[in-house]
Amino acid sequence: MHRFLQTITLRSRIILVYVIILGLGGLITSFFGAIITNKTIMSQAEMKVLHDLRTANMVYTEKLKSIKKAMKIGASANMMADALKNGDKTELNKIAHQIAGIVDIDFLSVTDSNGRVKYRMYAGAAIGDDVANVSTVNSALKGNTAAATEIFSAEMLHNENPVLDKQARILLKDEITENDSVSAAALTSGMVLVAASPIYADDGSLSGVLYGGNLLNNDFSIVDQVWELAYKGEKFNDEEIGAVTLFYGDLLISSNIKSADSARVVGARISPEIFHTVREKKMPLALHSKLLSERYISEFQPICNFSGEVIGMLHVGALEKAYVSMRNAVMGTFMTVAVIGFFLIIFISYLITRTITRPLSEMVDVTNRVAAGDLDYVIKIKSKDEIGQLAYSFNRMIASLKKMRRELEEWGNTLEQKVKHRTEELAAMQRTLMQSQRLASLGKLAAGIAHEINNPLGGILVLSSLVMEDLPDSDPHRENLEEVIKQTMRCRDIVKGLLQFSRQEQGKTEYVNVNEVLNNTLALIEKQALFHNIKVKKNFQEDLPFILGDNSQLQQVFMNVILNAVQAMEEVGDLTLTTFRDKKDDLVVIEITDTGCGIPEDLIDRIFDPFFTTKEVGEGTGLGLAIAYGIITRHNGRMSVKSKVGEGTTFTIKIPVAEKVKVADENE
Repeated sequence: MHRFLQTITLRSRIILVYVIILGLGGLITSFFGAIITNKTIMSQAEMKVLHDLRTANMVYTEKLKSIKKAMKIGASANMMADALKNGDKTELNKIAHQIAGIVDIDFLSVTDSNGRVKYRMYAGAAIGDDVANVSTVNSALKGNTAAATEIFSAEMLHNENPVLDKQARILLKDEITENDSVSAAALTSGMVLVAASPIYADDGSLSGVLYGGNLLNNDFSIVDQVWELAYKGEKFNDEEIGAVTLFYGDLLISSNIKSADSARVVGARISPEIFHTVREKKMPLALHSKLLSERYISEFQPICNFSGEVIGMLHVGALEKAYVSMRNAVMGTFMTVAVIGFFLIIFISYLITRTITRPLSEMVDVTNRVAAGDLDYVIKIKSKDEIGQLAYSFNRMIASLKKMRRELEEWGNTLEQKVKHRTEELAAMQRTLMQSQRLASLGKLAAGIAHEINNPLGGILVLSSLVMEDLPDSDPHRENLEEVIKQTMRCRDIVKGLLQFSRQEQGKTEYVNVNEVLNNTLALIEKQALFHNIKVKKNFQEDLPFILGDNSQLQQVFMNVILNAVQAMEEVGDLTLTTFRDKKDDLVVIEITDTGCGIPEDLIDRIFDPFFTTKEVGEGTGLGLAIAYGIITRHNGRMSVKSKVGEGTTFTIKIPVAEKVKVADENE
């Protein structure tokens, strides 16, 4: 691979690297994006189904409560006990129809104090049978109003209302073998909402029980009400998304699902394992299940009888394929944008690399001419950027070489007495040439960094920002794009710091009051939030002499050291700034002390090295102190640090007093 890279052009190498990086990045992003998208969409679907189950359970419970309330109101009617005692069926019938006006019920009956039926509301219903074995009636005979879901046999249903045994009958679509009550070719028993309330005589004795209820088999009122609340109007390819069903055991007895002929689907059987799990746990069960020919994101709520045994299930589900289609659409859009962005970045990279490599190719050609002895060729400077600066330095080097060669030719014609003098000049010129070569190398490094890294990063930053502006705040990819922008800006800052470190620019020289520079620096940064819990102490010598230096560069040094100190204290502690004159060595001394975490002894010697930092990845470039050290060195000063772990750190900066001040002191 290394040999292959050496055989292709620089532009091809850059583009190849971009293709590899973007390709791997795209694959990784797509992989994790698919996982996150699938998890997010399915989680939202499951949460919606759970919410819909709670709605269904509320409707179911309210239906049972309304029956219970009606029975309690009817049983407490003033004339109920008298009508029961006197056998006044006309009065009982009147009360029964009043109750039926309060709540929609399929049967309503009255028993004596022993549980034998004395009255039934519907014509043709049997009288005289014993219903004390019905759990809610038995509880009412003991003086308690009770309501529950119970199983009534076909005979019990016929006794209550002659039409109910026909309503309860459901033809089975699958053979049922594990549930005794539904083991025949047709289901004849029924799941019933039933409530019972005791009837008391005037003397407080129990006269009998009023009970009534609704048959759930082939009754679609509950499932339709839940569907109206949760799924009305929601369709996928003209197919209803939501399914609301009632199960007697694992057998479907009521549903909003319709067959091709628009008939309600009943009699189908769900996986027995689901019912067994719900019956054993007696808790709601969430899973992706198959119901009829479709898969649903489902929630199953156990339905228990008065004794607490699970006899059925309330089910709410949403079509799985509707959310799978939504997920696939999102992923398709994401992949389309990713592919377009990939080729767009490759195209932009091609254009950028072309602008970089073309002037470099021209410089290589000029270098070959110079190597062949042609010193009359001059590179045309087309820009003022780093490549332009490199071309300028290169032209200076050629001019120096040309001048050196001309002078060497002249030296060959001079007298022997000038050989020593000319030799010294040659040595000086050689030093100048070496310096020019170093500047040229440094310029090439800066140009490479600026154009091969900074410009592509700028393109990535712009494209990422544009994409993020188009995303809504709730989009799950927004966080990933914000991280891309953050890391790109960090790379840009690293390049900026490297260029600043490599250039080593000489600032303007003026008389500077260090106290004033420190005060101005604090004024710039102490309003920031990270200074809110920092106590700043100033110990400034009032008659501090001036120094010669660059005000802005010194401010940069102080700002860097102060911010590092605040960060080391984790934004809580004491920051002490001290200035004084060291008359012995004619130095202005600045000490910046914090009460932070300190620096380990084995790291002290490396603190001013470029790219060395003790901060977490992404929080610093490691160039700040290196730049500060370089600035102080160019001011003929010294910078040192002392630190103790757990107690704090002191940075000491010493800069010579201005010569004018020294002369004034001597005259005094």
